[in-house]
Parts: sequence; structure tokens; C-alpha cells
Amino acid sequence: MESMLIKYPEEVSSLLHKYYERMLLDDRVSDTDAILVSLHILEYSQDKSGATYPDCRDVFISLGRKEESYRKRMHEAKADNLIYQDDHGIFFLIKGLKRLQDLLGKTRKSPVHIIKAGKNFSGIKLFEEFLTVEFEGEEVLICDAHVSQETLFPLTALEGKIKRIKILTSNIYDKDKFDGYIKKIQKELKIEVEVRTSNKIHERYMLSGDSCWSIGASIKDLGNKDTVIKEINEVMTSMRELFLERWNEVEKKE
Repeated sequence: MESMLIKYPEEVSSLLHKYYERMLLDDRVSDTDAILVSLHILEYSQDKSGATYPDCRDVFISLGRKEESYRKRMHEAKADNLIYQDDHGIFFLIKGLKRLQDLLGKTRKSPVHIIKAGKNFSGIKLFEEFLTVEFEGEEVLICDAHVSQETLFPLTALEGKIKRIKILTSNIYDKDKFDGYIKKIQKELKIEVEVRTSNKIHERYMLSGDSCWSIGASIKDLGNKDTVIKEINEVMTSMRELFLERWNEVEKKE
């Protein structure tokens, strides 16, 4: 497998966690299902059905699973008619394909996070957990018509996960405190923060990588009002284009 370029299908991305150069499979996935995911990754990488026993084992281990578990679960997967093995390699059976499709189908459902009114402290903690799980990479784009210092508090959870935060807004409350907190984030957390204002925005949403989330209430009001945060990846491209269009229309506000 050393000479093979491993590619990860988009449909398994929600099951994977990037850790430096490695991609680790979520621990909610059983070792038996991890074998099916490993085989699927190899077939996608090779653009053909089937894979060798050693290659499948190597991918299974690279995803954070133990070699001894591979031997045992591989035997069980064959006994359960999920896969079969012959002289040419390991292949899916219909039962195994249906099980894989069911697993991936569950991950495609749009997650929803609900933060209830009256839960100020726990609401912020829930939002911080949401940020640390869902966002990482070069930058996070935030569109929120009303921002304040309170908008920035939970964003500190992104320390070490991203490099830049771009905020598009219409109104900045208590601008001196807001700007002061931005300076602290940039100095202490090494996250670049840029803010631009536009009078054309109303919707509240966040973008990072291939993910897009709508936010029911302004971030500064989390815990004060019922807030629903919903994944809307199906319109991610359109929302990114809209954000960048509004962003490029205005200059950076000092």
C-alpha cells in the first residue's frame, strides 16, 4: 500500500477526524464496520472493486484500529456474509454493501444543535463544543448581523484549530470592547480576525471548509433566546459565494 495514494470519499468525511497527517475513524463506528469503511476507501482510491487482505489491514490500522481486532472482525465479517475473499482479494457482498450504505446514510442526515433560552452558561459551552467538533482548517467565515464582545467569547475554543476568522456584520455593539477583545485573540491565540460591515445582510450562518451551518439567533444572544444550529451543506457553495460577494463589496473596518 506504500505506493498507493489513499483518497477518502466525501461520504465518509463525517466519520473521520484529522490528527496531524492521520485520518482516524470515529470511535462510534464498530471494528466490523471499520473493515467495510477500509475496503470502501481502498476501492475508491483504486477506482475498482476489491482490495488485498494486507492493504485492507493497513488502512484499518491507519484509521486507528488494532491489528489483532482486524483478524477477528475480518473472520466474522466473512462468516456474516458481508464480504468474501478469494485468490484475487476481498470483495463486498450485497449484505455488506447494504450495511455500508446504511452506515453512510446515517452520517448524511443534517445534524441539528438546539440551545435553549435561559441556558446562558451551558449554551456557550454547547456552542464551544460544536465549534471544536465541526470546524478546523485555514479559516471560519461568520455572517451575523449583530455582533458584540459576547460574539467573540466562544470563538476562543478554536485556538490551535484555525488560522483566521472573518466576520461579516451590520452592527457592532460597544465597538471599543469588541476591538479590544479582537486584539487579545490575535495576540494570545494567534488567530487572525478581520471584520467588515455591510447593510445588505440579515441571515446568520457560518462556513468552514465544506461545511455550512445556519444559526437561528445571533451568537451574542446564545442562551438568551432559543437557537437552532442546522447543517446546510447542500447550499454551501451558494452561501460561500454570497459571503465573498458581500465581503468584497466593502473595505476592512478599522
